[in-house]
Amino acid sequence: MRRIVQEATLLATVVLLALAIWFVIADTENREIEERLGFSIAVGVRNLTSDLAVASEPLPVTLTVIGRRADLDAAGPDDFLATVDLSGRPAGRHNLPVRVESLDDQVRVRAIQPETAVVFLEEVVERQVVIVIETANPPPLGFRVGTPRARPEMATVSGIAEEVDAVEVVVARIDLGGATAAIERDVALEARTGAGIAVGRVTVSPRFAVVEVPVEQELFRRSVSVRPQVVGIPQEGYRVRVVRVVPPTVDVLVSVDEFDDEAVVEAASVDVSGRSSDLITSADLIFSDGVAPGIDANTSVQVIVTIEPVMTTVRLSVPVEPTEVPDGLELAEFAVSEVRLVLHGPVALIAEIEGPLTPISVDLSQLGPGRHNVELEWAPPAGIELVEMSPVRTIVALVQVTPPEPEPEPESGEDGEDTDQPVQTESSDPEPEEVANERR
Repeated sequence: MRRIVQEATLLATVVLLALAIWFVIADTENREIEERLGFSIAVGVRNLTSDLAVASEPLPVTLTVIGRRADLDAAGPDDFLATVDLSGRPAGRHNLPVRVESLDDQVRVRAIQPETAVVFLEEVVERQVVIVIETANPPPLGFRVGTPRARPEMATVSGIAEEVDAVEVVVARIDLGGATAAIERDVALEARTGAGIAVGRVTVSPRFAVVEVPVEQELFRRSVSVRPQVVGIPQEGYRVRVVRVVPPTVDVLVSVDEFDDEAVVEAASVDVSGRSSDLITSADLIFSDGVAPGIDANTSVQVIVTIEPVMTTVRLSVPVEPTEVPDGLELAEFAVSEVRLVLHGPVALIAEIEGPLTPISVDLSQLGPGRHNVELEWAPPAGIELVEMSPVRTIVALVQVTPPEPEPEPESGEDGEDTDQPVQTESSDPEPEEVANERR
């Protein structure tokens, strides 16, 4: 029993000590303290009339505040609002009391240092300044930025005279972001000095301008060959030999994508169907995608199509026959019966040679008895070339024709009877030795 009492007494003592410690800690945490903040508060102005401007900003103030430790440790400059009231104040120098409001209900302002702020007020002046567009991050290669425009073109800058006089331009800075197409965007305006330094203590009206920036695909000049186009088939036996274009090249404008590739310019199709002669005609130019005619460039060309006959070579045989054998002579020998010909010419003309060729006639009327080496002659039709003729000569032998021997006249004797003695006659034209030898 005694032990139980001792343990109960000990437990109660521990509980009382814990409660005492808790009350001490709670009292410490909830106790308000006074402390000077370690940062300054900027002083603003209120109730400033539109015809006046602050020439110099009031100096910042420091604060002494009251609150719990945790709240003071969490306090920052944004938790306080310090201002001076300019109601009814004219241009000039003013020493005005500073009013500070705590935006945190757990922290109260105890003191302000300094309690007043000096404010210089000047009358507001304004002037018109041109808006200049400044671009950044230009388009990629092959695109170019055109002349940008701003709407409106002028802006009003207002403020104290010293600051307004320092403004040279109002800049609308626009980031193109590597655009490949035109841009239209609302852009904030910024007043700057001639050296490009921002002037912050002025008001720019309007605050934004609509900026239009044309972005165009850049074109490069090139000289490109014109490719002719021929359709149709010439007359049978003819073919297209060559096609020429005058002029052979044309100046074009191509994009960067087409510059390294083969730009194509074609002439409109020319029809040669059924033709057997040259064709000269005009044809319009056809430009491929990404290709445009250059300034003052031709949009049509002259197409010259040369058409020629299809040539071939044939081998033929032509019979040879003698004619006009002189009277009193007979043909003893005629060595060649046919001649082999090699002809070259247009297919159409060669095709007109139908059936056997007319024999080659060898005129013997001017030859005498004997053996002769006669040249053979054959004239091809017009437009056909005689490449080869074999043989080109022939041997002709003519012999004298032997007249028949006359019947012998019977001899009459004294008694008037014929005798049976044969009568010997001599030829007046002995056989040529050359022919005789040939016969032997």
